Amino acid sequence: MSIVTQALIVAAALVLVLSALFALFRLAKGPTGLDRGVASDVMIAVLIGGLATHAIATRTSVGLIVILVLSLLGFTSAVGLARLITGTSARERRFLEAEARAAHEDRERAEREKAERERAASDRFEKELREQAEAEGTA
Repeated sequence: MSIVTQALIVAAALVLVLSALFALFRLAKGPTGLDRGVASDVMIAVLIGGLATHAIATRTSVGLIVILVLSLLGFTSAVGLARLITGTSARERRFLEAEARAAHEDRERAEREKAERERAASDRFEKELREQAEAEGTA
């Protein structure tokens, strides 16, 4: 292995260790469960990176299966965390979407009615101006 490859592996290891320390700090400190969940996802990613760095350094593929399993674990935990954040079931989401759609339609209807009122007021004003002009023209 060349000096450059060794230096890159050492640099990657240092970055991974720093990342793990920051993630452990966030995992311990919190302040919310969401922060802790994201920190655990970061720890899984750091573990995957560490195993990949080890596989590169030793030129073996033994850890690749473990990396695959950890990737699946990280993905499912991220999806679970996202579901936890939203806190809604599919039925509740459909209800919320229907409610948002109804509110949007109400807003559009109100805007159309306002435009119609303004147009009617403008038409009345123009009619009054024409009547005044005709009255002045006949007088």
